[in-house]
Amino acid sequence: MLQQSFIHLPGIGPTTEQRLWRAGIRDWRALLERGGAVLHGARADEARRGAEESLARFARGDWTWFEAALPADAKWRAFGELGDRALYVDIETDGGFGPEAITVIGCYDGVTAHTFVAERDLDAAREFIEQFPLVITYNGAAFDMPLIRQRFPYNLFNHVHVDLRFPLHRLGLKGGLKVIEQMAGIERGADTRGLDGWDAVRLWREWQAGSARSLEVLLAYNREDIVNLAPLMRLAYDRLRGVFPSSVHTR
Repeated sequence: MLQQSFIHLPGIGPTTEQRLWRAGIRDWRALLERGGAVLHGARADEARRGAEESLARFARGDWTWFEAALPADAKWRAFGELGDRALYVDIETDGGFGPEAITVIGCYDGVTAHTFVAERDLDAAREFIEQFPLVITYNGAAFDMPLIRQRFPYNLFNHVHVDLRFPLHRLGLKGGLKVIEQMAGIERGADTRGLDGWDAVRLWREWQAGSARSLEVLLAYNREDIVNLAPLMRLAYDRLRGVFPSSVHTR
C-alpha cells in the first residue's frame, strides 16, 4: 500500500488522495503519467516531483525518508510492501527514564523471538534491529524507540516505524496492549497473565537480587509482548486497507 499512497506528497491530503484513486491513478508511476487529469499548476508539479523522489527512495531502500514523510496514522500502509521484513519490538526498563534504564529489548521477526538483556548482550540489539526496514511497536513512538535511539545514538535506524497505537485507536481498539489483546481474543500464558510494566520492573529487581526464575518470567512476558504484536498488525492492516480501492490491494 505504500506505493499506492499519495498522502505524503506536497499538497495532497486524504480528500485529494481519494480523488486520485477514483480517477484510476493508483500508484506513483500513474501519477507521473496521468496526474494532470486531477492536479493542476504548481500543485501538480510538486506532486510529480514527490512521486519521482518516492520511486527513487523506494528503489534505494531509503526507509528513513518515508519515516519522515508519512503521517503517523498512515505508516501502517508500509506493511503491504514490507510486512515480510517486519520486526516487532518492545523494551522493558528498571523503572528509570533514560536509555541506561533499558533492561530488555525484545525483537520478533515473525518466526523467532530474539531477546537482548542488559549486563549480557543488550548492545547486540543495535545491529539486529538495523536489518529490518519496518519496525512495529505499541506506543513505541513515545517510549520504546526514543530510548533505543538514545541507547544507540550512532545507529542509522533506516526503517519505517509503525506505532500500532495509532491504527488500532482508529479502529476503536483503545487502551493498553493487554486490554487490546483481550479485545482481539489473544490469550497470555499462565505465568504472565495479569502482569504489566511495573511487574517487569519488579521481576528485574528480583533477578538482580538472585532469582533466576524472575528473569525467566520477565523474558516470557516480553516475548508475549512482541509475538502478540504480529496478529494485531495483521488485524489493523486488513481492516484499514478498506480505505483503498479494491484494485490497489496488494496483500
